[in-house]
Amino acid sequence: MKRARAALALALAALPVRLVLALATDLSPDEAYYLCAARRPEAIPPMPDHPPLLPWMLRATDGLAAWPVELRVRIWPLLTATALGFICIELARRRGAGPRGQVSAAWIGSWALLPMAGGFVATPDGPALLAIGALLLWSAADRDRSMSRWGDFGAGLAALVGTAAKVVVAPVAALLSLPSSRPWLARVGVAGAAVLTLPLLLPSLRFQAHHALAAGSPPSWSLADAVGSAATAVVAQLALWSPWVLWLGGAALRGDAAPRGHRLLVAVFSLLVLTSAIVRGLPPEPNWWAPAALVVVVAAARPAEQLAPRLRMTMLATVVVPTWVVASHVLHPWLPLPTSADPTARLHGWKQGPEPLDAPGIGPYGPPAERCIYREDCTEINSIFDMMKPMM
Repeated sequence: MKRARAALALALAALPVRLVLALATDLSPDEAYYLCAARRPEAIPPMPDHPPLLPWMLRATDGLAAWPVELRVRIWPLLTATALGFICIELARRRGAGPRGQVSAAWIGSWALLPMAGGFVATPDGPALLAIGALLLWSAADRDRSMSRWGDFGAGLAALVGTAAKVVVAPVAALLSLPSSRPWLARVGVAGAAVLTLPLLLPSLRFQAHHALAAGSPPSWSLADAVGSAATAVVAQLALWSPWVLWLGGAALRGDAAPRGHRLLVAVFSLLVLTSAIVRGLPPEPNWWAPAALVVVVAAARPAEQLAPRLRMTMLATVVVPTWVVASHVLHPWLPLPTSADPTARLHGWKQGPEPLDAPGIGPYGPPAERCIYREDCTEINSIFDMMKPMM
C-alpha cells in the first residue's frame, strides 16, 4: 500500500516542476497562436486549421487577469498531464504490475521527456492523450462484465471530447472498440461518438486537405531520404523513452495478457508513422507516435518490477536523467547549442527579446502571434487568420 501511494505521490511531484518550467519561460509560438485564436470570439471555429477544443479551453481561463498569461494558458497541460500520470499508474496496475511496477510507471509516465514537456506546454495533445488514456482504461477492463454502463458512457464521452481536441482520437477509439468484448452497443457507441464532432472538424479537415493539395510540387523523393527519415523517427522515440523501456514494453505486449486493442493500436500507429516517414521522405513529429508510446511504456512497468533493484534504478535513470538535463537547460540555457539547433530556444526572448527567429519549429504565424500576446500588436496575426478564411 505504501508503494502504491508512493507512485501517486511521485506522479504528483512532477506538478511543481512543471509549474516552475511554465512560469520561467515564454509562451511557445504555437501557444501564442492558440491564444490569439481563443481571443477571436467572432471566429467559428477559432482556428481554421485545428479542432476547436484547445482554444475553447484557453478562452475559459484567459479572463483570470490576476494570473500571468503563461499560467492562464498552461494551467490546462498542468492538469491534464497530472491526470494522465495517474492513469498510467492505474493502467500498469490493471496489467498486473505490483507496487514497484506502479512506481516505475509513475517515473516513466510523468518524468520522461515527452510527459514533462507536454505537462507545461499547451498543445492539443494534452486533452487528446488524456482522452486516449481514459479509452485505454476502458478497454483494459473490457473483460469485466460487471462494468457499469457509466463506464461505457465515460469512454464515449472521452472519444467525443478528445476528438474535438485532435482528430487522432477518433481512430484510436475505433481501434480499441473493435476487438473489445464489451456488448456491441457499447462498442458502437464509443467508436461512433467521434462522429458527433464531425461538424466541428470539417473546417480543419478542409483546410488541411487544401494545404496538402495546393502546396505546390512535392519535394524530390529519394531512397536515402526515406531511410533516413524512418531511422530518425525510431531514434526520436528511443531518445524520448529510453531503448530499455521500449524493449521491455514491446516484449510485454507480445504476451497473452495484453489487451488485443492495445496491441492493435501500437501496430497500426507504428506502421502509419513509418509509412509517413518513408513516403514523405521527412521525419514525422515525435508526438505522432504518442498514443502507441502510452501503451508501450505502461506495459514496461510489470517486467521492470522483475528486474534486480540496481538494474531497475539504472533503467529509470535512462528515462529521468535526460529530462533533468533538458529541464535545467530550459530554465537557464547552458548546453552549447546554437539557436538554430535548440528547440527549447522557442521558449525565450518573445517577452523581452531578442526574438529567437531562427529557432527550429517556428512557423510563419509564430512571431506575429507572439507580438500580439506580448506587445499587443495583432495586425499581422489577424491578417493571417483572415487569409485562412477562404480556405475553410
